[in-house]
Amino acid sequence: MSDPQQPRLTPIDAWEDEAEAMLDDVEYDTDLGVQMARDAIRVSNGELTDAEFHEKYHEAVLEEFGEDQRPTKPEGFDDV
Repeated sequence: MSDPQQPRLTPIDAWEDEAEAMLDDVEYDTDLGVQMARDAIRVSNGELTDAEFHEKYHEAVLEEFGEDQRPTKPEGFDDV
């Protein structure tokens, strides 16, 4: 699943702390954004597929934003 020639990405704690501080006053769920960012790194590393990422966050994105218009919707994924 992962390409041994591609460097592995890793979460940076300092970035997460800074992102949480910047987003502390917004109306959206900061924890959701940070969790999605962590898993986006996992997708980049080949540890999670695009479809698994979409499935994992679909309901949370719908709940948070009222719609899921992410351009990464896997082919064949239907909102039921």
